[in-house]
Amino acid sequence: MKPVICIEPLYPDLSPTEKIARIASFGFKYIEFWNWRDKDIPSLLNACSRHQVQVVNFSGHRVGSPAAKETHHLFLQDLADAVATAKQLDCHKLMLLTNALNPDGSVTDAFDQIPDDEKCTNIVLGLKKALEAVPEDIDLVLEPLNILIDHPGYFLKDMETAAALIHDVNNPRLKILCDLYHLGVMGSDLQHVISDFIQGIGYFHIADFPGRHEPGTGSADWPELLGLIKEKGYTGYVGFEYFPQQDSDASLAAIKQLWDAL
Repeated sequence: MKPVICIEPLYPDLSPTEKIARIASFGFKYIEFWNWRDKDIPSLLNACSRHQVQVVNFSGHRVGSPAAKETHHLFLQDLADAVATAKQLDCHKLMLLTNALNPDGSVTDAFDQIPDDEKCTNIVLGLKKALEAVPEDIDLVLEPLNILIDHPGYFLKDMETAAALIHDVNNPRLKILCDLYHLGVMGSDLQHVISDFIQGIGYFHIADFPGRHEPGTGSADWPELLGLIKEKGYTGYVGFEYFPQQDSDASLAAIKQLWDAL
């Protein structure tokens, strides 16, 4: 497994390039972020090269929703722009959502007028179109989110529905982004999630709950959960996407200690 640090919530007073330097100083070699449009990509690439850090994941779209067929054209255009940026960064994985989000994390449109079964049909169609348009060296990961705290109105909120969608698309380049924070907030048994769905998971996100802070600040047993992920044979990326309760340096030191003990 490979630990990844999401740069967005850390060091709020620093630029992305300064954040990369600080993250690299703790020995982390992989980073991710959300929006590519607010980043100076040449500067980001230069910082990654200077500090021997790799961007391994970021948002594949900020507008357009697979859940609504009438927004597929927006979704696919935004995805095409993200792919162009991914090529610049030599990044081979992009995150997808069923509903676009506003900058504050709220859902742009819940499409309440569309029945759930029709939303599923639309999502499968949109994802198939996306995979046809995306180069074969880029994989896509679809993320369930919690609707109780962060994203009311978001469609995909559980692993069962995510697994069914992945099955219906039936393409090995599409898997689930399993965010254990979001699923924990929704009340899922995280051990069962890992054990039952590991074959369909292409990426993990980690934050403690409640609070969405660094591991060790909430109720989850992260040594046990990460140990189970490792035991199940997962060798991919584990992204730490959290808002530090301590200062950012202290949170990264705690994550490094947790990871080194696995």
